[in-house]
This record gives sequence, C-alpha cells and structure tokens, in this order.
Amino acid sequence: MANSNDDTRKANQRDHEYEGNPLLAGISSHYITFASPEEAHKETYLSRAQQVKRYLTADITTRWADLVLIVCFALSGLIDSGAYNAYECFTSMMANPNAQTGNTIFAALGVSNLPVSVPRYAWTKSVCSIVAFLLGALLTSNFHRVFGERKRWVLAASFAVQAAMIAISAHLVQLGRSSGSPVKDPSLTGFPADPGFPWLDLVPISMLSFQAAGKVVASRVLQYNALPSVVLTTLYNDLMSDPGLLTGGLTGNVGRNRRLGGLLFYVGGAVAGGAFVRSSAGFSGLLWTAAALKLVVILAWLLWREEAEQEDGEDA
Repeated sequence: MANSNDDTRKANQRDHEYEGNPLLAGISSHYITFASPEEAHKETYLSRAQQVKRYLTADITTRWADLVLIVCFALSGLIDSGAYNAYECFTSMMANPNAQTGNTIFAALGVSNLPVSVPRYAWTKSVCSIVAFLLGALLTSNFHRVFGERKRWVLAASFAVQAAMIAISAHLVQLGRSSGSPVKDPSLTGFPADPGFPWLDLVPISMLSFQAAGKVVASRVLQYNALPSVVLTTLYNDLMSDPGLLTGGLTGNVGRNRRLGGLLFYVGGAVAGGAFVRSSAGFSGLLWTAAALKLVVILAWLLWREEAEQEDGEDA
C-alpha cells in the first residue's frame, strides 16, 4: 500500500515538472495545446498591428519640438517670398509683419477699385487668401482637437495635407495653368497689353494659404508661445522687449534664442525664395522644394520621441 502511494506521488510530481515545458509537453496530454500555423500567424500579425497603432497614437514630447517650428519659419519665408512675387498678395500670417492684415486692407481698397495701379479684381486674391487661411485654421484646429493634439499620426497627417497642397500648386505653376510670375506682352502701341485677370491663380493662392494655417496650429498645440506664428510684428516686439535680451550668454535665454532663430530662419528662407524665383527652377521649383522639405518634417514627427519616454527618463 505504501509503494502504491509513493508511485502516485512521483507521477504527480513528474506531471508538475512537465507543466509549461513545451519540450516535454508530449509526456502528459493534459498540458498539450496545439495552434495551427494560420492562427499563430494571425496572432503575430495582430500583435504587430497593435504595436504600430500604439506607436502612431502616442503623444509626442514637446521637448526640442521648437526646432521643427523654426524650420517651418524658413519654409514660410521660402513660400511667401515666391508667392508674393507671383501673385502680389500674402498667403500666410507669417508672410510679412502685417500679412493677413495687409490682405484685409487690399480687399477693403478693392471695393473702391483702389489702388488704381493694380489690375481690376486683384482684390479677389486677398479675399481668397483670407478665407482659405481661416478655413485652414478652423479645420486643422478641429482635426487636432478631435483626434488628439500631439499624436504622432495627427501631426504627420496635418503636414502631409500641407505638402500635398504645395505639390498641387507647384504642378499648376509648372504646367503654366497659374501665372507663376505675372508677365504682360507688349501691345502694338508699345505698352503692356492687359491679358485679363488670371482667375486660376486663386487655386494655388487658396492652397498655399490653407496649408499655412496648419503651421500656426502646430505652434499652438505644441505650446511654444516664444515662437508666435501669427505675425512677425509680435516676434519683433517680444524679442526687443525681452529684459534678458543682452544677458544670459548664448544658452541662458532660451526664449530669446527661439525668437531670434525663427526670425533668422524666416529671413533666410525669404532670401532663398528670391534666389529660386530668379533661377531656372523658378517658382515651381521653389514649391517642389518646399513640398519635399515638408516630407522631412513629416518624417521627423513620425520618429519623434513620445511623451512617456521623456517622463521615464526624467524620473530615472
């Protein structure tokens, strides 16, 4: 009887040792579980899809994100200088110290057919730019608000729309469907002939103004108030009003450095835009370059560290 109890105890101990060991699972059918290759592949696929979803829906950290916004200042200067040269209106709130304020004045004067030196209906460009910018700000801000202000995919999608609109504008200019740079052929009297108002110019003007609003919204959701994207007048004022403008060394005044960096990058982009327009690449080449640089910004958002990683590093 004692031997029987010992045998039973040893058998139970042996089965316990086999539990969870896939190499010995065949010893005890109680612990055998089989999964078909299709089910195993499905589980692996779902696991990877969940990882990708989690990665794309994570909030990015705002740390060092000001560097991307400063690059956006350069892109604004690049696009705005070329657009004003081509269409004689502003396409961005960052385009000029007065930007959409200037467009508002142009539109108001257009009611009285002023200034007399500009073509008839020229005011419609300014109106179109204002409406497109307002619509871009409305839709982009609500897009961020609904789907997540700082989620990776939301920021990437917003800038992807901006890149697409710039690329479409570049295509129209390249095909000659948009004026690019206004040129009037001489008439028989030797004076420039009136080619009529280029209504198709309103398409790229609208697209460039719409996408410009996305950069303004990005500066707000990333909470970098030291980089005001509304008008450069604010940036000039905040920079010169900073009590630590001449103190703090090179790295001791971060707000001053951001404002100064944004200003310098904007001016540099505007100078580059003028050089582009005068070169063989022209306005279309300028826009294609801007669209390509937007893709670099999209890649930056997709690779940016998430907020949780920053917090873990600070806790450590």
